[in-house]
Amino acid sequence: MISNNLFYPKPNRDDFYNIYEFEIDLIKEVSNGNLQKALKLYDEFFSRKFIYNVIDDNSLEYIKSYIISISLLICHNVIRKGVSAYSAKAKYHAFLNLIEKSTTKEDILNTGKQLIHGYIRQLIKISNPIDNIYIRKAVDYIQDNLGEDLTLSMTADHIGLSKCYFCTQFKKELNMSFTEYLAYARIEKSKYLLCNSDKSILDIAISIGFNSQSYFSAQFKKYTGVSPKEFRNKRFDSDYLF
Repeated sequence: MISNNLFYPKPNRDDFYNIYEFEIDLIKEVSNGNLQKALKLYDEFFSRKFIYNVIDDNSLEYIKSYIISISLLICHNVIRKGVSAYSAKAKYHAFLNLIEKSTTKEDILNTGKQLIHGYIRQLIKISNPIDNIYIRKAVDYIQDNLGEDLTLSMTADHIGLSKCYFCTQFKKELNMSFTEYLAYARIEKSKYLLCNSDKSILDIAISIGFNSQSYFSAQFKKYTGVSPKEFRNKRFDSDYLF
């Protein structure tokens, strides 16, 4: 007979509030680009014994799940701050794979520090957060359809603005024209693919909307100073290595 009076110890309610406050503070420091403060918060938090009453010190899976949840929270916040959804999500999934492959608590926590560095680098790269909801929607649309034959008119229609007004607001928010941003976004995505996939340069070029490898290579060198092959072989930009 199974007793109905089994006692299951529960974490202190205050522990949950302390964890919530840590998450809010960490997101704030990362969003503001305060690397040292964010890392200090992180180290101090995981040195405190009470948290393991909640996430279970003896289970690597619980710790992995918690770090992954923190990464997702930060990911969504940096997107709201202006980092492209593609870039932020690509970093999230790359770190998720690293965390899943970790075999010790130390490895997991060190990967957590790496993700803090990674998200802050992404925020540093953007000079102006996107406050205009229409331009935010336009940027997301561009990032989701880089392989298509995107035009200014198509994008303006998608977000419900006139072509002229959209053009003006886009330049105001991003300090570059629609055409300039589209080229920039395609090159940024190609950097990630060059560093993190085995796709041929031609396949990468086609997947991000270029009609030929030669034109893609010329544009890539224009923006980066090196060819796609050189970039892949030497890994020039560490932000794209996970």
